[in-house]
Amino acid sequence: MDTQAHVRSATPTDLPSVLEVQHDAFTRVSCELDIEPGLLPPLTETLSDLETLIESGTRFFVALIGERVVGSVRATLRDRSVEVGRLVVATGHTRQGIATALMDAVEGSFPEADRFILFTGIDATAPLRLYESRGYVRTRLEVTPATTLVWLEKTVR
Repeated sequence: MDTQAHVRSATPTDLPSVLEVQHDAFTRVSCELDIEPGLLPPLTETLSDLETLIESGTRFFVALIGERVVGSVRATLRDRSVEVGRLVVATGHTRQGIATALMDAVEGSFPEADRFILFTGIDATAPLRLYESRGYVRTRLEVTPATTLVWLEKTVR
């Protein structure tokens, strides 16, 4: 049985699995941080929302073990900046290098980019550690009804 994840660009047929992993991961976040699930946009997104994003140019990447999607991330190029979002890993597959592999795929897929921008919750210690270890620096805080977000940026040129 293949236990090593491989990453590839997602296709529209992957989106139901992407949504499932996203809902799994953010349900975990909601429980761990005691945040009302309805306050987390990743838990209210629908398959139609993801289809609209992919049709408008957002690129999705998936991590697979065998044929099963165990992680995903999305990225949108705007004016030489890449907005990275919704980096998620399925329950039971965390701490196996999947998030790192997904970030490698995103950062390697936009050679025209000058910078990468993303955000995470202020209490998301593991994601913050990952991003900062990759050279992302905190640029600002944003208070939302659910939590305080930390915005981070990595300049590549």
